[in-house]
Amino acid sequence: MTRRFTVKPLRPEKIVQNAVIAHLNFHNWMVQINKENPQDNSAIGRPDLEAYRNGFVLFVENKAPEGVVSPITGRKSRGGKLRKGQPEYHQKLRDAGMTVWVVDDSEKFLEHLEGLEYRLWGIKSRRIS
Repeated sequence: MTRRFTVKPLRPEKIVQNAVIAHLNFHNWMVQINKENPQDNSAIGRPDLEAYRNGFVLFVENKAPEGVVSPITGRKSRGGKLRKGQPEYHQKLRDAGMTVWVVDDSEKFLEHLEGLEYRLWGIKSRRIS
C-alpha cells in the first residue's frame, strides 16, 4: 500500500515566522508561540510570538511581506497591516514598558535583534559566515 501525503503550502506570514523563530533560537532566546483562540477575547490582538532572554521580553507580530502572493488565497499581501484589535493590544504592551516589533522581513529582524542584544548586553553578532 502506498501512502500519499499532501503538503500544504506555507502562507507568507508563516515563512517569516519560521525564520524569526530560527533567528531567536540561534541567539538563545526562549520562544513562545501564541496561537489564536476564538473563545478567548482577552487575547485578541496579542502578538504571534513572545521571546525571553536574560529577563527581557520581546513581543513579535509576524506579517507577510508586501506584494507577496499567498499560495492559499491567491491574493497579494498588504504587507505589515495590523488587524482589528492588534494596534490597541500592542499599545497596551508598549504602555507597560514592553518592546513590540511588527516584522515582515526576517533579515531586517535579524539586524534589529543583533542591535538590541548589543545595546542590552554588549553581545556582538553571532552570524554564520
